[in-house]
Amino acid sequence: MNIRRNPYMAPALALAVFALYFCIFEDYGIDYWDTYIAAPATFAAGRPCVFTGDKGQPAHPYKLKQRLPHDLVGKGTYGIVSKDQRIGAGITFSVPYLVFGAAGFRVMYAAFGALAFLLSFAAGRRLYGGHVLPAVLGLVVAVNPFMLSMNRLNANFISVPIMMGVMALLLQERPRWLLIGLIYGALGGIRNEAIMLVPAGLLLMLSTRNGRRGIVLFVAGAVAGIAPYLAWNKYAFGKALIHASQFSDFEGWRPMFKHSLLGWEFEFNGLFNWPFHDTLVRTPHYPFPTWVTLPLVLVLCFGVLLSALALVGLWAQWRANRRWFFFLVLWITFCLGLFLFQENWEEPKTTFGALNIPALGVLMVRGIQWMAARPRCWRRWAVLAVTVLALEGAVLAARTVEVPVDERWHVRFPKAKKEASGVGCLKDEQRREWLFFHTDECPSELAEQRAKLTRGNLLPGLYYPLRWTRGDVAAEWWHYEPKIFDIWEKIYGE
Repeated sequence: MNIRRNPYMAPALALAVFALYFCIFEDYGIDYWDTYIAAPATFAAGRPCVFTGDKGQPAHPYKLKQRLPHDLVGKGTYGIVSKDQRIGAGITFSVPYLVFGAAGFRVMYAAFGALAFLLSFAAGRRLYGGHVLPAVLGLVVAVNPFMLSMNRLNANFISVPIMMGVMALLLQERPRWLLIGLIYGALGGIRNEAIMLVPAGLLLMLSTRNGRRGIVLFVAGAVAGIAPYLAWNKYAFGKALIHASQFSDFEGWRPMFKHSLLGWEFEFNGLFNWPFHDTLVRTPHYPFPTWVTLPLVLVLCFGVLLSALALVGLWAQWRANRRWFFFLVLWITFCLGLFLFQENWEEPKTTFGALNIPALGVLMVRGIQWMAARPRCWRRWAVLAVTVLALEGAVLAARTVEVPVDERWHVRFPKAKKEASGVGCLKDEQRREWLFFHTDECPSELAEQRAKLTRGNLLPGLYYPLRWTRGDVAAEWWHYEPKIFDIWEKIYGE
């Protein structure tokens, strides 16, 4: 079989990716990030979930009027808005839930995984030509350990295929700017942080006459795409332009902390690191500050070799197309840089690194293409070898980084001190659960995480062990009003 011309290769691989994600989907409503999606989805569909406590007991009595947005925010109902709920991803999953019941969460999750492959393949066809390298790009983007670690409902997982779709549309000879704007606006409603693509997109548009002419259409599309989410913000939070985490009337303990930068002082209910804080610190449970942790996680998941190929791919992309070189560099700079100075870190937040996967994947495959173009050129192999050794050295050198803990975190999450003795030292898998906020770090946990992040593995490595689903898949079909763990009190309670 000649895979270079086989028309069934891409659909077959996409089907395999769908099956993989269908099988590894862990469950819905077991952690607070996936609950952000599952809970509003069930309410929006008119078949609301049943919130339970940690022992399975009913957590909230409520009465619905079968009318939106009342049933999402009304104080006589559950009042989702008081629990730090976003709406974009929830609405996205409400339709498959309405059609398939609880199984709809699994089906839609797997479909986004398959779309990540297909849309990457489509972008790769325009970037590299042929079929082999586009298929490699599809697999690098859709089936890497970083993506596999997001085996619960997660808006960052959803964002990857949408971003690849935007990239594929941008690669058209005559991009459809209105359509691109609509998709981008909808993406901003699903994952607000995706707005950090604006600098890269504007540079690409301003660099061509067609792009400059399309700015008005793009902006119109983006406004139309995000308008429903802005209207929700206005209704629920009182402001259209607000991140849900900054709503002042949330339930729970959410103190404000003073920050400053070059004489500018402000308060924020999160925790920024230096230079917004007076000293460099790290979040408890993590051996490094976020600006070291997040890059190390990406290198761990892709491996030193592919990460080095991404660096080599920068040079290859510069030679192939400088417009796209700057587009990809700005993509990574803003989508990674947004999080590097944030502490108050946790495992779900680590998945924000997924917003960089499309750009990193393109550069990795560009590096592979550059190497494959002249496979017998010793200079290219020497460049790759030096890059691998330098990157490996940087990862191993990170073992020596020692940074004091951020004591503000214990003010933010007081239960970590109060209940630490009852929880004990967290195992690796427990770090994703609410127990993370109920215990302090311990030496063995820090040592395990330090060794894990500075492993220096040449090939891609799992961030979490790969496990098949733990739920009863057959029982999910057309099962409505599912039980969802009411996790917020466990996190934000005093």
